[in-house]
Amino acid sequence: MGTPLHLQILERPVTSILITLCTSVWAWLNHKQLGYQDVGLSHELVIQNKQFWRLVTSQVSHVDLVHLLFNMTSLWSLGGYEQGGKNSSLVLQQSLWLLVGAGLICLAIYHGLIHILHKQQYRNVTAVGYSAVIFGWMALLSARGISNFSIFGLVQLPMSLAPFGALVITSIIVPRASFVGHLSGILMGYFMAYVIYDITMDLWCSLALLALLLLGVSYSLQDSMSMPALTIPSMPNFTTFTSTSTMPSDDIESGANIALLSSQQNSSH
Repeated sequence: MGTPLHLQILERPVTSILITLCTSVWAWLNHKQLGYQDVGLSHELVIQNKQFWRLVTSQVSHVDLVHLLFNMTSLWSLGGYEQGGKNSSLVLQQSLWLLVGAGLICLAIYHGLIHILHKQQYRNVTAVGYSAVIFGWMALLSARGISNFSIFGLVQLPMSLAPFGALVITSIIVPRASFVGHLSGILMGYFMAYVIYDITMDLWCSLALLALLLLGVSYSLQDSMSMPALTIPSMPNFTTFTSTSTMPSDDIESGANIALLSSQQNSSH
């Protein structure tokens, strides 16, 4: 007999809080009838308009219910790493690093596409969703040898290939999936695993990152409040908004992550 749900919630406090947060944000956005452009991440809005708060709002926001369910299912599966609360503080710290780092890498990739490859349509590609952090966790756990992953519980992938396998399969099943957003999460996960892992485990370094993030968010909110409000229509589900008529078909999704991968933890979950 499986573990009762209320006990699983107690064993995964951080995961449960994150799911509650994302679900609450989804409900609030739908109540206020807000869309991707109101909370999403885009090069134009973050770099040009200095709306740094979008690094946070974009990744905890979901406009479509199915998008929310897919991401939260994946997040719950990965929550077994908390191991009954033993790793909860570490999960919270490293989730912060993944959220900030994946967002910055995504913007850097967009910047390169715009200014090096002259793909101007990427200026206004807008992404939302917790997928980048989820893909980052898959990369981090696979690199650290902590988890094994399976696709639909049928196909086993080597841990080192699991995040990229998920990236490819997600892109095939959902052609409009945010390839750049998912790739950014994977790159940040590996960067954490192989380069800055000890830093991300340090509480004071994580608190310093949080302080910098809060300062940036506070500054950009004050700056944004002084700007004229933009009137931009909300978009339907599983799309992003662009000012150009032509967009690359591999990166116009809101960042939804099909629940392709289940994490098989050594601990029960």
